[in-house]
Amino acid sequence: MTRTKVGKLLLTFILVLQAVLGFILDWRSNHLLNPLWVPHARFHGALLLFLLAGVSATGVWLLWRKSREAEVGVKAAALISASFWTPFFYITFLLPSSSPWAGSPNPVPRIAGHVFYPNVVTAGIFLLLTAVALLLCRRKRLAGPRGS
Repeated sequence: MTRTKVGKLLLTFILVLQAVLGFILDWRSNHLLNPLWVPHARFHGALLLFLLAGVSATGVWLLWRKSREAEVGVKAAALISASFWTPFFYITFLLPSSSPWAGSPNPVPRIAGHVFYPNVVTAGIFLLLTAVALLLCRRKRLAGPRGS
């Protein structure tokens, strides 16, 4: 199996898993079914899940369709993953009243006294896997002057 195929399989795994996990983890009482959420917030949460599923499916299609520019599908799939996971690292700065913690506000998890958000760690893992997949799909450039 080629490096490119392994990279494309890894990107496929990432895109499918992020869409499926979104429904599994968010369609629960601590998110969309939380009675404290106003109905319109639930609407937007569900909208995001279906949007993520749709763009993830589009990314998988772009990866595996026949094309003279296969690298475009790889880049698009990686950008879809990155565009979903990178906001985990800056949303709380843009919206200070938000929190990455979905549980009760009192028992925020801590490790060695430091706040630990499992979903931020998950985002980091997905971004790392996305970078690995991109590296696997990267074509080796031939040595020599440019344009020759």
